[in-house]
Amino acid sequence: MEYNEDDDGWLEVVNIEKLINFSRKLIYYNFDEENAGLADKEFLDKVSNIDSSKDSAEIDSVLPYKECKNIITPLLKKKISKKTDKVKYLIKESDYDEVLIQFNQRMVSNIIQNLVKKGYLDTAYDSEKNDFVFWVKEKLG
Repeated sequence: MEYNEDDDGWLEVVNIEKLINFSRKLIYYNFDEENAGLADKEFLDKVSNIDSSKDSAEIDSVLPYKECKNIITPLLKKKISKKTDKVKYLIKESDYDEVLIQFNQRMVSNIIQNLVKKGYLDTAYDSEKNDFVFWVKEKLG
């Protein structure tokens, strides 16, 4: 991953924690069908203004900060200015797109895992499909 100042394919990350938290909110609210009809500005305003403890607790449950940090950290490029010794972090645009895809996959996986733990879904390994399969339990309780 070689950085070239003239390459427009890089994004500067001013605050890693804020980027992770914004990205978590973005994925969380993008998952909600109610937001599908919102214009881009309305959607981004909604994402930027998430502060309710209910939403924050649910985001932490389905998309924990630490898991997200583990996903994004290997894709960040640390750049130190030779003149000022100032550190900045960069990420390729295509890598950030991949981060969002991985956050979404992680969230779906965590939601399914929570449903299995709560007893709403059953799961088994299907050797023919070489994957896990899930189904809704007939009777809950």
